[in-house]
Amino acid sequence: MSDGPGQDPADPAPGARTAGEAQSQDDDDSLKAFGYRPELKRTLGNFHTFAAGISYISILTGTFQLFYFGVKFAGPGYWWSWPMVFLGQLMVALCFCELAARYPVAGSIYNWSKKLGGPHLGWLGGWMMTTATMVSLAAVALAYQITLPQISSVFQVVGNGTGPTDAAANAVLLGTVLIVFTTLVNAFGVKLMAQINSAGVMIELIAAIVLIGLLAAHITRGPGAIVQTDSYGAGESLGYLGAFLTASLASAYVMYGFDTASSLGEESLNPSRNAPRAILRALIASFLIGGLILLFALLSVPDLQSPSLSVDGLQYVVLSTLGPTVGQIVLWCVVVAITVCALAVHAAGIRLAFAMARDNGLPASSWIARVSPRFGTPVVPAVFIGIVAVVILVININQPQIFSVITSIAIIMIYLAYLMVTTPMLVRRLRGRWRPAEGHFSLGRFGLPVNVLAVLWGAAMSLNLAWPRPEVYNATGPHHWYLQWGAFLFVGIVAIGGFTYYWFVRRKHTGVLEAHRSP
Repeated sequence: MSDGPGQDPADPAPGARTAGEAQSQDDDDSLKAFGYRPELKRTLGNFHTFAAGISYISILTGTFQLFYFGVKFAGPGYWWSWPMVFLGQLMVALCFCELAARYPVAGSIYNWSKKLGGPHLGWLGGWMMTTATMVSLAAVALAYQITLPQISSVFQVVGNGTGPTDAAANAVLLGTVLIVFTTLVNAFGVKLMAQINSAGVMIELIAAIVLIGLLAAHITRGPGAIVQTDSYGAGESLGYLGAFLTASLASAYVMYGFDTASSLGEESLNPSRNAPRAILRALIASFLIGGLILLFALLSVPDLQSPSLSVDGLQYVVLSTLGPTVGQIVLWCVVVAITVCALAVHAAGIRLAFAMARDNGLPASSWIARVSPRFGTPVVPAVFIGIVAVVILVININQPQIFSVITSIAIIMIYLAYLMVTTPMLVRRLRGRWRPAEGHFSLGRFGLPVNVLAVLWGAAMSLNLAWPRPEVYNATGPHHWYLQWGAFLFVGIVAIGGFTYYWFVRRKHTGVLEAHRSP
């Protein structure tokens, strides 16, 4: 692999440039290759792009939100799903690094799938990713309810938390406050978002490292604890393997979103060089920090068999191991992590919507793609995505089971959107038509095996995520077949319904809007 300064060649769009023209080293060359003119302000440095990727993954948010789920199904052995998911996602990230070096444009997944597989596949990939991002924003906002009321009862605004709908209604209220905040920050420009995001990431990283040290100082058992299977898997058709595959969803739900570092390519300085590094650093740092937190939590918790471990998760571990004072400080840091995670998810969704609208791929595209001359950012998609996320919260206020189904499906759609990039990229490699950017990140002779593994991993994990497990998609009564098969039904509706709209309504009208077209 290589990563250094040099030219950044890209496939010229029809009519944009002749094949024999010398290509400039300017950051905006990639935009001209797509037929776009530069509009967004380039203000983000290397740490800003890294922070965007790692805040989307958000180790403290994901581990504190989902630790209980993994332990509930597979016990301490669930920890091994963390390195398994990391290795699979690393294959995907390495493919993305080559693409980020060659095509550092906004809405990375949309533009990459369009460039590699054509406009139809590109639209479908962008549609799946944009829809999933809006649902993901609502899901991240719900994490406030898991943490804030444990810090203080003041944050349980609706009821006292004991009523049947108190928690759900309060989650919507807290989540709405967070989404309003992320909407305002993202609407006021990428520089403000990046500054808040970077500060939040610094707090999250410092807190995570301190937490690792504190948990390590309270270890009460040896590493043999994480290879115990006990009675987990009893009743499963595949035994413990079946329980482990279910528990692995907790890790799969966390380790994605690293492509956000490249989705800000049009607002970054030297993105062809910095974006691939940011992607890898975000994923590797998340793996190391998250893996150590999970490991030491399992080795330090006072009672590994406590029912609270599979109910309250890491919050229980922190409070019972470190005490209420230190525990509350850590939980406040988790609140910061949730906030910057929501900021990053919202920012990524804005860039996706902007990129699709710039190609006239969405209703009211000219409005959605309009860049505010005052703030230098697309304001309309920021507001629209915020409204949709709040609506998703409100309509599911008393239907937590349906919301958990939709949230799970959003993650599946993101994995499928990733497949819509890695699969056509593999086809290009097999046909000898893929050429990395010269002088920038390249997998060299490892490109083909890495790409094959990325596709196999993406397909296998998508199937694992979508498998109609009643304990995931219909955990409590009343039991409905459409909930258990919700993944296949909902993904099918979103994909087929969206593509039908594209094929019959938008397909003949797509193309770079005049206001955004490169001279």
